[in-house]
Amino acid sequence: MSEGFASYPTVSFAELAEKIDAALPDLPTQEARLAQFMLLNIDKLALETGRTLAAKVGVSEVTVGRLLRRLGCDGMRGLKAMMREQYSLSAGARPMAGGEAPAMNDRLERVLGAEIDALHSIFQQAGSGAFRTLVGHLAEARGVYVTGFQSVRGIAEDCARRLAIARPNVRYLSAHDSMLAEWLLPSGEGGDRPGDTCLLLIDVVPYARESQDLARIARDQGRRCVVVTDEYCHWAKDVADAVLHAPSRSGLFLESTVGIVSALNLVVDGVAGLQEDGGRQRIDHWKLMARDVRLF
Repeated sequence: MSEGFASYPTVSFAELAEKIDAALPDLPTQEARLAQFMLLNIDKLALETGRTLAAKVGVSEVTVGRLLRRLGCDGMRGLKAMMREQYSLSAGARPMAGGEAPAMNDRLERVLGAEIDALHSIFQQAGSGAFRTLVGHLAEARGVYVTGFQSVRGIAEDCARRLAIARPNVRYLSAHDSMLAEWLLPSGEGGDRPGDTCLLLIDVVPYARESQDLARIARDQGRRCVVVTDEYCHWAKDVADAVLHAPSRSGLFLESTVGIVSALNLVVDGVAGLQEDGGRQRIDHWKLMARDVRLF
């Protein structure tokens, strides 16, 4: 078949990845967001339509078409044709901007294998009774408190924000800042009864001294306590209603947080799934408010 009658676009798949990477700094904001998403998900674009791609990024279909044309691709039809060509000529290897990926050394290969094993462990645990119990307590509680200390405090704060989108009445608990003023027992009407609340405690080695104390206080007050921790934690099972253990030793300089973060992502997803509408109304409302204050 002559080139003039070929159904493929004028740029190759690898060239498209390179063009996206090169164009990013100079693109308008909406197109830059779309381009970044495409670059990070380039091996999955064949599953998208202009509409689904626009919806995932939060731009219009017009923006999708405009960016593809800017990159030398004849819209989504051209993009899909390009991907058919790519995967008919290769084994489906993911292209990288700037050329082929350099080979990993033996150490990084071992680390990658350990990280993948950690993810596999977490996803297996997502089908366990402990996971269902943990998610159930977080979904059913009238109020949820999330806390973490030392190196995982930031992860705990991020989890609290994400969980607050999935369900109402979630607070990050900083025992150092407030000295547990949030847990002063209600003296009259109003406020959450301790038995209606749940503490999500996140901790990794070296474990914070406060973690066990906080879990004990929660249990003494009648609160539920669930823990997401690493594989070394031996004390959580004695103080918690449910525990998830995320493998963290992968050969890196410091223990990896990949497992912890993935476990918490699955927890948030599980809690959202137990809401009456799967959390849809809350996330839609959140997006509207974020748009109104022009956060994105």
